[in-house]
Amino acid sequence: MQPIPNASLLDNVAFNLLHTVPYFLRGIFTKSHFWSWCFNALHTDALVVRLCQRLRAKYGSDFIYLYLLQNKALCVFDYDGIKHVLDNSPFIYADPDLKRRGMSHFQPNALTISRGEEWKDRRRFNEAVLNSDRAVHEHGDLFLEIIRSEVNALLEDTAGYLGWKDFDQLFKRITLQLIFGTSAREESELTDRLERMMQESNRVFLLKKSKDFDPFYERIRAHLAEPAPGSLSALCPHAPSGPLTRQENQVPHWMFAAMETLATNALRTLATIVAHPKVEERIRLQLAGKPFSSAAEVVSLKYLRGCLQEAMRLWPTTPMLGRLTVSDDQLGGRPVPANTQVIILNTFLHRDSERHYFANRFSPDLWLESEENYYFNHLSNGRQACAGKNLVLFVGTAVLIEFLRGGRYRLRRPALRPAKPLPHTFNEFRIKLERIPLY
Repeated sequence: MQPIPNASLLDNVAFNLLHTVPYFLRGIFTKSHFWSWCFNALHTDALVVRLCQRLRAKYGSDFIYLYLLQNKALCVFDYDGIKHVLDNSPFIYADPDLKRRGMSHFQPNALTISRGEEWKDRRRFNEAVLNSDRAVHEHGDLFLEIIRSEVNALLEDTAGYLGWKDFDQLFKRITLQLIFGTSAREESELTDRLERMMQESNRVFLLKKSKDFDPFYERIRAHLAEPAPGSLSALCPHAPSGPLTRQENQVPHWMFAAMETLATNALRTLATIVAHPKVEERIRLQLAGKPFSSAAEVVSLKYLRGCLQEAMRLWPTTPMLGRLTVSDDQLGGRPVPANTQVIILNTFLHRDSERHYFANRFSPDLWLESEENYYFNHLSNGRQACAGKNLVLFVGTAVLIEFLRGGRYRLRRPALRPAKPLPHTFNEFRIKLERIPLY
């Protein structure tokens, strides 16, 4: 069997110019508006897809060694290879040092950067609080009341247009209440501190302790010490926990996953739905005459949930998954030594038109067949799949239901044309929706 090929110097230069440099400048942990606009205008994501297809054909392999700047990494395009990596994370394939260094700045001891017994302990805690094994969270009906109240308040205050600022503020308020209770609705200082620390983490190197770190965690600990009934915090004392858990360090991930990340995905989903009239009408028929006043009713709307997942597939907010081998292993029948960086390139795999006929279409029905596909890792798969997947999709779906029940919308910018392949980037900061009241 031939060894895993190494990309040429020119191919490495192209890969770094089109993927690595944009990846870092856009922001690893929170997005830069300026650099997002720049690289969207340059269509680098579309060019990465073409480059990876060319590399696969040129080297005749789904496993290729490339350089991420100065670090050699194994790029995996093979389905079984991806599945093997994710099914064996974090015990053979752990999170790389770069991610650990950046995330430790604002969430040290977080589940996503944990290994070994610490990972097992923190995973149990997260799964218990987030109800990972339940389609409907035990506080789902209470959460739905908060979501409906916040969306309706936004719609009452908005006569004309909706955009990023509206969704950003909406999801911050929802998130604070779901995690800490309704009294935390206006605690913008908490979200501001987290955002500043995440912006600092984008530098990755030469990080010093943030001035926001201690005040941020003091407030988190105060909330956990006196948890509000019906919140996620109220479940923390009853979840399996020990000295390794570090409960307060698990909370920031819940916050940013449900704030910027989910706000981005929900806004893109709504914009894409209204740009596809047949999809929108199908959803409205399913909404007609139903109150959707319970969490179980929200969860039953599988097609709208599929729309949310499909927007995540088309425009993944996590462009790449990185791993580091902590022991020797094999991929594709070939040896991979310990301390090898491994990358799973969502930007390419989600839009690989040579393997997916629907790659550049909005295809929500895809998610009615199965929600597990190791080519599509916007919420990851395997052992380290998002512990809050069901809760995140519930919140996003519930928000979309309320917007669609509250009006009709026209996408004013940027343009999406269903008859043409969808663009590889969809800048949420530029989305402008015109609201048209139903009555």
